[in-house]
Amino acid sequence: MKNAMLDLRRFFRNRFERLVNHNDADGSGVGDGSAIGLRELCAILAADDEQFPRHYDRHLRWICGAESMTWFRDERSYGDVARLVGRYVEARDQGERRPDSGWVREILYGAGLPEIAEHAVTEVA
Repeated sequence: MKNAMLDLRRFFRNRFERLVNHNDADGSGVGDGSAIGLRELCAILAADDEQFPRHYDRHLRWICGAESMTWFRDERSYGDVARLVGRYVEARDQGERRPDSGWVREILYGAGLPEIAEHAVTEVA
């Protein structure tokens, strides 16, 4: 299971980079040997407490926009990033540039994980 989680995190980072560098919200064609999409990875990793690499901070600042200071108050995990990116992609799918005001705080400090994330994490474990 440890190697599987390492692969899932790598696939997530690859698709995250594809999102911010090429505006590609699916990212399944990044050429890393997996057809899993970004949305699915967001759901799978939503509860992952492994620390997310800090060298992605500039990308996270771009995703969070005006709310980026909320993001940088603490160290963040893959789960935090996955939930944030999942909500960001969902908003874009609905034609919004970003979710409504307060969304970063809601993701980080709101009540519980989204139902889909809880379901996906249970299935992977």
